[in-house]
Amino acid sequence: MVSPPTLIDPRPTLKLDLNDKKAEGLVLEELAQYRMASVTARCRTEQSLDVAAVTPDAYGVPLPNSVPPGTNGGCPEQAEREQDLAHEGDLAAIADCHAEPTPNYQRCLVEAFGDRAAGFAPEPLQLFLGAVDDDAVGLVARPTLLSIGGVLVLAMVGTAFVARHVSRPLRRLTAASRLLADGHLDTRVPDAGRDEVGQLSTSFNRMAEALEEAEQAQRRLVAGVAHELRTPLSNLLGYLEALQDGLVPPSRELFGSLHEEVLLQRRILDDLQDLTLAEAGHLAYRRTGFDLAELVEVSRVAHLAVAEAAGVRLTAEAVGPLPVYGDQDRLRQVIGNLVSNALRYTDPGGDVLLRAFPSAGRAVVEVRDTGCGISASDLPHVFQRFWRADPARDRETGGSGLGLTIARQIVLDHAGTIEPASEPGVGTTMRVTFPIAEPPPA
Repeated sequence: MVSPPTLIDPRPTLKLDLNDKKAEGLVLEELAQYRMASVTARCRTEQSLDVAAVTPDAYGVPLPNSVPPGTNGGCPEQAEREQDLAHEGDLAAIADCHAEPTPNYQRCLVEAFGDRAAGFAPEPLQLFLGAVDDDAVGLVARPTLLSIGGVLVLAMVGTAFVARHVSRPLRRLTAASRLLADGHLDTRVPDAGRDEVGQLSTSFNRMAEALEEAEQAQRRLVAGVAHELRTPLSNLLGYLEALQDGLVPPSRELFGSLHEEVLLQRRILDDLQDLTLAEAGHLAYRRTGFDLAELVEVSRVAHLAVAEAAGVRLTAEAVGPLPVYGDQDRLRQVIGNLVSNALRYTDPGGDVLLRAFPSAGRAVVEVRDTGCGISASDLPHVFQRFWRADPARDRETGGSGLGLTIARQIVLDHAGTIEPASEPGVGTTMRVTFPIAEPPPA
């Protein structure tokens, strides 16, 4: 595209501030000096000599600063001849200004200077930006078409790259999700980087791992329940068949033993029901305000007979009051489970200590025993279903294996924490914390 022409005029404009007739001589003098400078510059250019630097004088007329030594000023003879020939014309042009009114006299002299200087000054130029030989439409169309073509090529290449980079991981995810839906819970997808697709792959793998762990936990639960119920049912079936065949005579002691077996089954079923309701968030709580220190003392008294029968010294240290807000019966169940475990795994002559005290704005209950302890590798498993620290213990000597699992869920439902700490051969400490209710509810 060609821009509009820009005028470049090298001719000087006289800056005249005088209003009397003395300006006529000044105009003649400026014309003579400018003509002399122009002729000298042209002559020196033709002779391949350096042109002296030019600087406008006080009236705006460009004049050479100096002439290099040894050049004799350029071409003074030619300049003087042209000066003599043009002097009469200069006088005539200025004389025409006498007829002008006084307010326009200065303007007339400036115009007369411009008209006379135009005869020997360089010609004005018109500057065009662009290619004047090409059509403006062609100048615009060709670059535009080339740009559009380049953009289309880049867009196609970029689209192909992005489609290949994104579609391949998505196809893998689609195939993996189908396998996962068909029951292949061990299905995983490769890591696809740190972009959105990579984050989606990581989330898919985590989901698959969670599903696999949930499936394994469900299988372990079913297997554990079946194992726990098989033994008492087998005992009941054996005794009933013996009674039916007359192999065993009926007696009060036999019926008492069968009753205990039924109670054990019922206890396991009750624990499973409580655990299911607690994990689903449907376990009912009757929350009231009470003193946790008093509850610790009540639990000690309730288990004192069992401790004496086992030959274990059971003591309590309570610093109260410790006001908390929760279900008193459920929290007593938690403390009772911890005390029962401590008594069960403590040999005769050992100690079990119950402590209740405030710490960092929370109510703390500790059950500490001097039993066999738990190894560091087994501590992460103490809250799993049907897990026992001593595999040699059965359901009669080691409990159902659900007590700690239920206790932890009840503690979590009361915004509390439960943490085990143990050292083999020294003992185990179960630490439970609850938020303190301030002020204590009435």
